[in-house]
Amino acid sequence: MDKSDVSLPDTAQKRVYYRKLAFKNYEALCAHCGFGIEAVLEVAHIDCDRANNALSNLVILCPTCHRMDDLDLISTKTIILMRDRPRIVRWSKLMKDAGPKAAITRAKTLQKRKWQLAGIKAAKTRAKNKKV
Repeated sequence: MDKSDVSLPDTAQKRVYYRKLAFKNYEALCAHCGFGIEAVLEVAHIDCDRANNALSNLVILCPTCHRMDDLDLISTKTIILMRDRPRIVRWSKLMKDAGPKAAITRAKTLQKRKWQLAGIKAAKTRAKNKKV
């Protein structure tokens, strides 16, 4: 029998690399928790049908969130909302008082350092005067 006579099954002919598809179209972060090591991340099928590789059915999750999704500890609606939300980092939420507080701390540190340098200078002068 000739190799050209052998036909491949339908599944092999229509193979879709859903992992590449998901990582090409979505940010390489867990949609739920934000974990971001690409080698560890997994691609989950929202409807749990591995044959349905439509982009709208795929979501990138870390292994922990993927298991929680499979066990329905995270709702499908939440996964879809988290996947489609814009990811904007707002450092101001964490650092709202950092400017004034940091300025006060810097001033205290500088003042403390001035006293330390003055003490060191005085000790050197005393040691020098004892030798003479």
